[in-house]
Amino acid sequence: MVTIKPWRCQICGETYLGSKSSDRCPFCGADGENLKSAAHYIEYGEIEMSEQSRKDCLHALELEIDNQVFYQKCTEQADNQISKAIFKRLGKQEGEHAEVLEVMLGEEIDFNPDPTIPDNDFDRFAKSNEHEKRAINFYLEVARRAPESRVRQVFRARADIETEHMNLANIYK
Repeated sequence: MVTIKPWRCQICGETYLGSKSSDRCPFCGADGENLKSAAHYIEYGEIEMSEQSRKDCLHALELEIDNQVFYQKCTEQADNQISKAIFKRLGKQEGEHAEVLEVMLGEEIDFNPDPTIPDNDFDRFAKSNEHEKRAINFYLEVARRAPESRVRQVFRARADIETEHMNLANIYK
């Protein structure tokens, strides 16, 4: 009999149930090293942060929401079931990323982007790369300058996740 136990992601806080840790968080996409036994999980909640880190987190939140809406629209317009599945998962991960930022900031923002969506999957995946590169570059910059260890931890993980998104898009474009 296999024993199932709870694992929690140190980046997004979601719980994964399994007999062993996964290689990636199934919710936010963080590397499996961030999945901890639920007994060892640290709840961070709202983070006290510098003015610059707060500004960076707000900007990142806008990027994540923009990416989430972009992928939702790509899902609706996908040319085939494989593209649709990929866009749907990426959109859910971007939404998870936005949620984490809202918790860190202790607030939600009212931001309703309306990104332009190309009319075929090849161009959608190419546009996805632009979205991901924009995020990666910004997240690496934030991770370098943030004085708060939690902010650095989240943004380093985000840069890795967005790199995975970009690599995935490169395979399918």
